[in-house]
Amino acid sequence: MEVTPLRDLVAEPTSFRLDHPITQSISQSISIVRSTISNWDPHSSHSPSFLEAALHLHSHLLHLSTSASRGSASSRHSELVKIHTLLESAMQHLEELFKRRLFSISSDVDLQCDEIADACSIAETMLATGYGEECVSMYQSMRRSNLKSQMVRLGFDQSSNQAKVIRKLKWEILDRHIKSWTDIAPAVVQSCSDEHQLCHEIFAVSPESVRNSIFFTISCDMALSFLTFPETVAVYLKPSPEKLFRLLNMYVVLSDLLPDIESMFGSEPAHSVRSQAMSSLDKLSKAIRSVVSEFELAIQKDPVKSSAVRGGAIHPLTRYVMNYLAYLADFEHSLHEILIDLPPDCKSSFFEQANLADGSILSVTIAWILFVLLCKIDSKAETYSDPALSYLFLANNLQYIVKKIQGCHLKTILGDDWVDEHSRKARRFMDGHVRSGWANMSALLPVHNEDDDIERLRKFEMNFEKAMKERKEWVIADAAMREEVRLAVEAMLVPMYCGWYRSHNNFVAAKFTPEDVKKRILRFYGESD
Repeated sequence: MEVTPLRDLVAEPTSFRLDHPITQSISQSISIVRSTISNWDPHSSHSPSFLEAALHLHSHLLHLSTSASRGSASSRHSELVKIHTLLESAMQHLEELFKRRLFSISSDVDLQCDEIADACSIAETMLATGYGEECVSMYQSMRRSNLKSQMVRLGFDQSSNQAKVIRKLKWEILDRHIKSWTDIAPAVVQSCSDEHQLCHEIFAVSPESVRNSIFFTISCDMALSFLTFPETVAVYLKPSPEKLFRLLNMYVVLSDLLPDIESMFGSEPAHSVRSQAMSSLDKLSKAIRSVVSEFELAIQKDPVKSSAVRGGAIHPLTRYVMNYLAYLADFEHSLHEILIDLPPDCKSSFFEQANLADGSILSVTIAWILFVLLCKIDSKAETYSDPALSYLFLANNLQYIVKKIQGCHLKTILGDDWVDEHSRKARRFMDGHVRSGWANMSALLPVHNEDDDIERLRKFEMNFEKAMKERKEWVIADAAMREEVRLAVEAMLVPMYCGWYRSHNNFVAAKFTPEDVKKRILRFYGESD
């Protein structure tokens, strides 16, 4: 689309003539203009009759220059010069008044109705009398300066918003810049919106193409610079998991503001601003997808052998990944848009039959990351030499994962079936812990007056004490699961020991009473940190 230069558009005064008829004579108009100029007060409001008189002068000037003269050429020329000089003087005064009115208009255009109405009348007159270029040039210069000042007050610095500057910044500094950008973006777009509204009010009688060109000249450079920042960050930022949420915040803010940006910059010649916003969103999407892949890779690369957790407790990696995913789930809507362009890979085929809520790309991606985490947890469990402790580690970590999902938006994304399946798996791990940790001890308890009752009793006492000592740092993180395990161990040991104790207590000196065994189990499975 070819755009008509603004100079050509405003240089056609007939396009801006007011429709109402002029009721006064040319001599009256000359008198009004001269009187107004002689008694000019730049601080007072202009008189409608002065504006009408200026229009009349211009109309009379056109009439003189195009019609056959009834007088001499010299008198006709003299009148033309007189009218033109007076008209120029009137426009100079209007230009000064226009400048004052524009200066008095703040960024909150809704609170400046009188000033805007005055400026609108002046602009209409200047456009209609052939002084549109001067009017528009002054308007653009003042409003561009005003918009730039507003952005500086908000905290936006064009000089530091260049690729060569951004790519040299340390992450700590760039992080502050990104946060500042997301904080001020709504106010910046609102400032542009106010300018757009003001421009369309001041130049209401002008064609839309003129209004768009004026607004574009005022706002284009600053809008482009501001909207280029997310793209520059996305392109030059080295992907790493801790940077994901800053990128997501920028994406969300820019997406929310896109309708307003499209409304202001959707047509020529301002279309480049909208295109830049779309380009920034695209680059942010690519950067976010790259960071998600980097996050998955970081889980896979977490060392196995050097990171065993004492007592089979919840591993720091598990906490980190689950906190990360829980926060990630809050960006569900945006992530659906961003991840839709992920290339097909093993995730898709792996989860075709998985128990997910909706099978969306987001649920598949999160389920895959959880699968990678669980595989890593399985590998870490193998570093424990005691099978009971290995099972305890698996149960603790999977139960934490399930609980974390149940307490946040991840449950909606993954669905009840996924949660139920892995909750059952956590209980199977805990059952494995009970069996491998206590079944052999249960088998040591003597039954039915066997010949080796005393020997078996001593072995039970020795192993029971040893287990209590060696396992004192073992942890069951979930309170409900800890209580279930305590009851299961009690049921496995106490009734059998109690039966034997009652039948042998008279002639065998047992180290523990049944109540001692129960209390020790209770103390062992007391509250965990």
